[in-house]
Amino acid sequence: MEKVAVTGSTGFIGKHLVAGLIQAGYETICVSKDFEQVECDRVYHLACPSTTEKINGNTIEVMDTILDATRRAMKICPKALFINASSFGVHDIDDTTQGAYNTAKRCMEIYLTHSDIECLNYRLPSIYGPNMHDDSFIKRCVNGTAYEPSNPDKLHYIAHINDVVVGLINLTRFDVEVITLGEIYKQFGSGQRSINR
Repeated sequence: MEKVAVTGSTGFIGKHLVAGLIQAGYETICVSKDFEQVECDRVYHLACPSTTEKINGNTIEVMDTILDATRRAMKICPKALFINASSFGVHDIDDTTQGAYNTAKRCMEIYLTHSDIECLNYRLPSIYGPNMHDDSFIKRCVNGTAYEPSNPDKLHYIAHINDVVVGLINLTRFDVEVITLGEIYKQFGSGQRSINR
């Protein structure tokens, strides 16, 4: 079975991915923040500060981290398939703090495109499921701490963590649901939908 390395293995997606990889029989190495070099067949690059609190708290530091961590992750095993986690938000680039995050993610994609490594890029939507971060809008809706959105008709893109993990392991697409912020607020806030499956 293939040997894989995972950056960001302690984050929400990373924990689920590592569990899924191990269950599927992959020899899995959780790469520390030092991004040590290892021999492997795949490198999953998930390490990224992505909470609203971090993005708003120090936007420049988050942008630097995205770009620097990607360059460092590319050196973990240059001959391995590099599987990069980007963001659906790269379509929404503006001068806001979230736009800065999205810009750094898009720059990361361009950097990888012009590199000489074999790479797959996944633009991830908002991902929900068990153990998701408390800062997530969906989690705040479930907990009853979310404010009703001022723009309820704004489209949002979501996917369940189980679908994302299967897609990342099998290197395939996964289902992404297009939903409005108002629908998220109503469905998850009222208990019509659960973060569990």
